Amino acid sequence: MSVSVGAVKVAMTRQSVGLRELARRTHYDVAYISRALRGLQRPSETLMRALADALNLSDDDDRVAYAARNPGRIDAAGVQALAASLAAQRRADDVVGPGPLVNAAEAQREALTALLRKTSGKHRKSLAAVASQASQFAGWLRIELSDYPRASALLNEAIDLADEIEDGSLAAQAHNLRGNIARQRQQWSAVHRNFVAAYASESAPRQRVVNGAQAAWALAMLDRRSEAEQLLSEVEALRDKAADCAPPATAYWLTPEWMSLPIGHAHLLLGRHRDAAEHLRTGLYSLPLELRYALWTSEARAALAEAEV
Repeated sequence: MSVSVGAVKVAMTRQSVGLRELARRTHYDVAYISRALRGLQRPSETLMRALADALNLSDDDDRVAYAARNPGRIDAAGVQALAASLAAQRRADDVVGPGPLVNAAEAQREALTALLRKTSGKHRKSLAAVASQASQFAGWLRIELSDYPRASALLNEAIDLADEIEDGSLAAQAHNLRGNIARQRQQWSAVHRNFVAAYASESAPRQRVVNGAQAAWALAMLDRRSEAEQLLSEVEALRDKAADCAPPATAYWLTPEWMSLPIGHAHLLLGRHRDAAEHLRTGLYSLPLELRYALWTSEARAALAEAEV
């Protein structure tokens, strides 16, 4: 594979690797690498090969760089490469958390939205879906870092992109995250409103279970107990059917067991501690160890401790 400066930059963004770290890995001077990547000095083939090896450069990185240079020529393989790059960042968040990834995610989202503005033709819709996901992911990282104003702006952008291509599943995911922001702020009417919107927009059964359970959770907090119980009963019936349906690729973590977590939260708020503990325990213990103690599971772990008292 030929090595291009653009592909190196894409890989650096995807992996959140800076110039100093790249210099450490390759044993080249950081100033020389900087000049080469900025087009101020012609890089040697030896340098480019060293950079490619240090970054484990892939054909996907080269496709992404090509797409950025030639937006009118983007093809299905280019869109798939962009989606794969985003998926790699999502999985990295499960392991390393938001701090090391947020700047790279913001840069990737900016590059995708800029590319989308220049793109037309039959692949624009699939590119818009990836751009919506990128805005969502950057918004999620901002939620993890408690930067709620920036997260809200990114999620609004994700919803606008999803609406543009009439993708209810993507819109539902963004409403779900907006509901999470409202929950952190204890704005329970907003929590209910966003999760009801997500529940209504979503067609994927597993995600509908999660969104409906969190809407029931909000109803319980608003002391609308009978409505909460009715919705929770509906969600639990849907859960049995959803277990046989595959989750969307963008929600790979949604195992049948994981769906128990929001249901457990709703039971806890309704005072059903035994049911809550059973669902929360099932959900948490189904996760791999590296996810069981991830930042995003802290709320579930605290709820389980409360339910077990």
